[in-house]
Amino acid sequence: MSGLTRRQLLTAGAGAVAGAWLLPSQALAAQAQPAAKLPQLDPAEDGYELWLRYRPVGNPGRRTEYTLAFTHVVRQGKSPVLQSAAAELTRGLSGLLDRDIPTADQPSERGAVVLGTPSSSALVRDLLPAGELDEFGPEGFVLRRVRGGGKDIVVVASTGDRGVLYGAFHLLRLLQTEQPVERLDVRDRPTNPLRLLSHWDNINDTVERGYSGGSIFQWSVPGLSPLVGDYARYLASLGINRTVVNNVNANPQFLTAKMLDEVAAVADAMRPWGVTLMLSANFASPIVLDRLPTADPLEPRVKAWWRDKAAEVYGKIPDFGGFLVKANSEGQPGPAEYGRTHADGANVIAEAVAPHGGLVIWRAFVYDLSDGDVSTDAYRTFLPLDGRFADNAVVQAKYGPVDFHVREPVHPLFGAMPRTNMTLELQVTQEHTGHATHLCYLVPWWKSVLTFDTYAKGAGTTVARVVGGSVHGGLAGVSNFGDDRNWTGHHLAGANAYGYGRLAWDPSLSAEQITDEWIRMTFGSHPQLVKPLTAMLFGSWATFEDYTSPLGIGNLVAGNGDHYNPDPASAQIADGTSVGFDRTVATGTGFTGLYREPWNQIYESLESVPDELLLFMHRVPYAHRLHSGKTVAQHIYDTHFEGLAAAAGEHRAWDGVEPWVGSRRHAEVAERFVAQIAHATLWRDTIVAYFFRLSRLLDERRSWVQVKLADPGAELVLGGWPNRLPVEIGNASPGPLEVTARVSTPAGWTAQAATRAIESRQFEVVDLPVIPPMVGAIVSVSADVQAGGLPVLGGTNTSLVVAPVGRRCVRALDAGSKSSPLLPGYAGLSPETAWDAQRGFGWVGIPPQQRDRGSALDALRRDFCADVPTRTLRIAVPPGSYPTYLLVGDVVRSQPTIVSVNGVELARSRVLAGNEFDWLTFTLDGGPSGKTVDLRLSGIPGEYWHLNALAMVDPDSVLPPVVVAGASAHDVLTLPAEPASVVFTLQNITTPTRSSGRR
Repeated sequence: MSGLTRRQLLTAGAGAVAGAWLLPSQALAAQAQPAAKLPQLDPAEDGYELWLRYRPVGNPGRRTEYTLAFTHVVRQGKSPVLQSAAAELTRGLSGLLDRDIPTADQPSERGAVVLGTPSSSALVRDLLPAGELDEFGPEGFVLRRVRGGGKDIVVVASTGDRGVLYGAFHLLRLLQTEQPVERLDVRDRPTNPLRLLSHWDNINDTVERGYSGGSIFQWSVPGLSPLVGDYARYLASLGINRTVVNNVNANPQFLTAKMLDEVAAVADAMRPWGVTLMLSANFASPIVLDRLPTADPLEPRVKAWWRDKAAEVYGKIPDFGGFLVKANSEGQPGPAEYGRTHADGANVIAEAVAPHGGLVIWRAFVYDLSDGDVSTDAYRTFLPLDGRFADNAVVQAKYGPVDFHVREPVHPLFGAMPRTNMTLELQVTQEHTGHATHLCYLVPWWKSVLTFDTYAKGAGTTVARVVGGSVHGGLAGVSNFGDDRNWTGHHLAGANAYGYGRLAWDPSLSAEQITDEWIRMTFGSHPQLVKPLTAMLFGSWATFEDYTSPLGIGNLVAGNGDHYNPDPASAQIADGTSVGFDRTVATGTGFTGLYREPWNQIYESLESVPDELLLFMHRVPYAHRLHSGKTVAQHIYDTHFEGLAAAAGEHRAWDGVEPWVGSRRHAEVAERFVAQIAHATLWRDTIVAYFFRLSRLLDERRSWVQVKLADPGAELVLGGWPNRLPVEIGNASPGPLEVTARVSTPAGWTAQAATRAIESRQFEVVDLPVIPPMVGAIVSVSADVQAGGLPVLGGTNTSLVVAPVGRRCVRALDAGSKSSPLLPGYAGLSPETAWDAQRGFGWVGIPPQQRDRGSALDALRRDFCADVPTRTLRIAVPPGSYPTYLLVGDVVRSQPTIVSVNGVELARSRVLAGNEFDWLTFTLDGGPSGKTVDLRLSGIPGEYWHLNALAMVDPDSVLPPVVVAGASAHDVLTLPAEPASVVFTLQNITTPTRSSGRR
């Protein structure tokens, strides 16, 4: 930033600002008046305005001061960006002062606000010293009160139009936060050249794993999304100068001529707000789009392809910013497939965009599991390439070496590549920090990352200095903006979006200042609101860490990729005696040795490693003593109980600010807190139970009974038939207990209780009888356990898939692979099952595809038929009317499946997360004599539909007293004549399989 000292708002002090103009005495006296009463709240306010609300200033003294200081806006220059700046000032001042603020070509009275650049405005040239603005560059600005032509004038000036726009927003920020302006002199410029917001939006309008609602760009809808202009305005208010509008897991179709026309319309809408558009590019695009035989970056035809594609893009978008590329990571194609380096891959694209002034941003997120420790992969891959990247190429590394977990050590790559442009990637969307359900304010954590000293050039070489010192370096944030009315899904998550933008502009800003600004701008300045909300935000990150991620373990989430629900066993980080990762040089993977002194010594030693990163660096016994004096086991217990209690405290604090928040916003946030506490309870129960079960160490402060209802992958029960639900109960108390358990079920179920004696630190499995109704359904059940008044952890809200028992159905079809297991009583429906009138079902025309996800799930859910085009399943329906259930879902996120007959839609599923399933319900009517019905199965354009099973229930069937499939596909139940009062006998059986080989 050269030697220039950043100067923020200057207030009192004689001679502090040369040429500053003092307000009249009556305005200064008005500042001493008491604060205004709470303004009238809008109960319907929905959060759409984020931090640009512009409500009337509540402090009467400040309002008088501002009313005298700002009477009209003078725009000097006609560029679209300058027009945006003037329009925003007019809009903001009119709202804040509660009166219309006019615009003019020249100052007409005192209180003019003049906007412009030296090249666009003679007034700016006259009012500011020659050359002063040159120090701040085209994105920096000066705000100053001066006297000109006998009038007091506020000047908003820069050498560039963007700088004027950013200055206008900063002036409004000062007024929104009720700062004095009688001696206004602000000189500022961005620390980072690159201030990027990256979207993981897909061509079908979804966002990667649904973290941020749906896409604001609405690519599948003709015409420009009405959200785009306002979105660009919010970016401009934070000084964000670039945005990537599509997923890093890039669809090559974004580079087709048709899509580029749509992208160009988005770029046109964002250009008046100074936002430059970029695209994620798929490295294999030359192969996919133009059938080149290779994407080898050193192949001349590939170089020519990227050169021609860049020219095509710039022909449609003259100010296009360039490409972001994720390569050789998580299945994405890249140069390594051709024996080339990441520098080779980046440079071929950088060479193509260089003549147009573009950049290529190359992500350093790579996994090579050959050594079993992903934390070292990026460092060992990219360090040898320092100095080999093109001048217009930027290497973008996540803040931590693994992912975006709630806590990791700072990535060792920062400071290790001094000859390479580097960007720090932060995740604003809460992929690993509770999605848009949990409150987790990340600005304090980001501050600690930015101030981390890499010692790359001695003490003081912070991450902020490393990335800010690069020619094209800076910050990149993964956006949490989506199509929710409040933009971020959670009203308080807007604080992360705001905080990211402010830190991208100036990493030296304190978390306290950023938080104070956001609260006042978003909700208001009443102290009874600002103080508790500040405390709530500042405590939320540690609260989330406490109940999810003890001592730096991280990633204790389900292996299905939802990055949300707890599943510590999938992380493979513990056994009965110890826990953690050994990443030391002495005995582990050597990760600690990737840092400079003193960090390598600090991290290597058990005596000096910070407690909060202990288990990231070391594997230790549960009895290991932390610096706090607690054992590791006791710390895990304490933090998870205390974290849940803190989340409940945040909810109470939010309830306490209700008088100062509009009713709609208050109610919507309160709903999020209810969901957060329920999920935090699941986290506490799961993690505490996991470590107690492994270690059998009692909590020194608490006793409990822990309950686990059903095993993952075994949550399927048969509707209309007796089942056993296994419940595992553990005694985490110092003495024996007698426990009574039953399943709390929905209406229409039959359930029985059981009692068992359990010794201290022991576990018992109790089989609980249940009979669901004869339906296809996804239901939530819980285990009601009584154990001498002790608290019960777990056993709540377990999701079960109820499948109608096959022998009571007219048609019961298990769809999928021809060679996969069948649910007993269900017939196989594979792509090879063509329509057969005698059989009564089958595919007509071209059959669909099939998938089998393996044995982790039951026979009904593990495999399915699916396709993108519409396919037809013909069903013979006997005389009469039959309730019909169609099961859809997958282990990965699946888009809607649509079922229709004769052009009439019968049912449509919602978007389902990974390992989430749903039964579609409709009626098939065979009329008086029976008929065939063609079910048309389709999805949304370009996406797969799914069919796991179909059950057409016979409403007149009766339970026979025979041996049938029971609790799961691996059990048999022996039934007497009356199923409502059965005695259960469990025997293992072998599930039948289809006879032909796997496709």
